[in-house]
Amino acid sequence: MALKLPDHSHCVHCGDPIPFGEQYCDGKCQEAFAKESKRTRIKDFAFYATVALALIVIVYAYIL
Repeated sequence: MALKLPDHSHCVHCGDPIPFGEQYCDGKCQEAFAKESKRTRIKDFAFYATVALALIVIVYAYIL
């Protein structure tokens, strides 16, 4: 027999069950998620900038 669980969501950061419709279980998770997201955006930007620079150098070297 399957048990029916009450409607719930999961915290975006830690995955703990929380009341339906909420995104975070507490302020700490919300702050940690924001900090982690910012760090990820910075890393992504650095990666794409490095790739773009490498492509520019390769194209420039090929032309000369």
